[in-house]
Amino acid sequence: MIGTDVRGSSPEPVSVVAHGSRVVEPTYLELDLYYRLKARRGIDLTTVTTLAFGDRLFHLTGEFDAQVALRNFYLEAEKNVGPGRLGIWAGSRMYRGDDIYLLDYWPLDDVNTVGGGVWYRHDRFEHGIHAGLNRLLDPFQFQEMEVVTPEDGTATIPELDRQRYIVTARSSYRAWGAPQGPALKLKVYGDFQALPDGRRLRDDDTVEKLPSDAGWSLGGQAGFWGFAQGQSHVNLFLRYSRGLSAYDELDPPMDFDADKKSAGASELVLGLSGNYEYPRGGVLVGAYSRRFRDGDPSTSDVDDGWEYIADARPRVRVVDAVEAAADVSWQVRFPKGISATELTAADPAIFQIAPMAIYSPFGPGSYARPQFRLVYSAAHLNDAARDQLYPLEDPRRSHVWVHYLGLQAEWWFNSTYRQ
Repeated sequence: MIGTDVRGSSPEPVSVVAHGSRVVEPTYLELDLYYRLKARRGIDLTTVTTLAFGDRLFHLTGEFDAQVALRNFYLEAEKNVGPGRLGIWAGSRMYRGDDIYLLDYWPLDDVNTVGGGVWYRHDRFEHGIHAGLNRLLDPFQFQEMEVVTPEDGTATIPELDRQRYIVTARSSYRAWGAPQGPALKLKVYGDFQALPDGRRLRDDDTVEKLPSDAGWSLGGQAGFWGFAQGQSHVNLFLRYSRGLSAYDELDPPMDFDADKKSAGASELVLGLSGNYEYPRGGVLVGAYSRRFRDGDPSTSDVDDGWEYIADARPRVRVVDAVEAAADVSWQVRFPKGISATELTAADPAIFQIAPMAIYSPFGPGSYARPQFRLVYSAAHLNDAARDQLYPLEDPRRSHVWVHYLGLQAEWWFNSTYRQ
């Protein structure tokens, strides 16, 4: 992505909800490296290595460094067993289901884990279980200290090392129709997460005891596809999480109860994704409503409350592989607390409209890639949104409208989670 905020500065997305519109996004690249071979006795093996690069581009920093992450690094084996197909995998993996594309959000099953799993597919059924863990370099889970040793003088040892354990199970059933559609799929998903107890040092060198913690999620999905041209589909998601599972596994829990646990935290999500293709164009939609409560017992907390976002991107073919489109979104939060600066209750809201010209070399379509996009966006922030996003001293606090003008390119080929 290359662009400007039309005021001479670098562009940035604005959002008051957990998962905002993906019109303005930082540069991001994933390289999927596969190696497939057939072993003895009909076993198919696949190794997947995914290198991810953040938006620290040389041309924007002048420095020879980069943000690199190893997002996938696993081995999978599968073979025919009876009337179905059995598979096992082990390693480091982004373990995901279906997403809401316009919001870049996986509302049901989305975990980052080092572990392993087993799945089985047969005709209309697909089942899978997985167990794994992760650990963040955060004082909530990991802490080191320097000690004196008789041999080397000093050494660094782990003071705290708490791994987060994750177990998931999912099952889907094609309740009606053929695989190519029209068809209806029903899916259930659940997870259990746990942290052991531990001890960490405070800044004043006193010891803080951290108790064990746990949580769970349960949700479902209904998906319908094949009712029109191309990749037309509709997905409905519902998920409820409690305790530790109410927090993203890549973020440490915040705001605990008196026992320093997240048992009181909860998250309820209702999501929608859809795409409709017709001969002269199509329309993508994405939306969700979310209620979140953190772990503390406060009844007037700005972190708690409801939020929702609705986003639609209609497009129409102009000529051959060139299309005109517009992304329109509305997002709003209803926090239970009051603003720390204005000392009043306020609901942050953002309206955004983004006309764009699209060129897809392989032909038009909502998911046709690669794709070039020339985009202009204008986002209107109400007073509460500017209060939430910007400190009092930030000059951007006075900008009622946030603009973006840029050229974007997006592609994916045989991605591990776009199959």
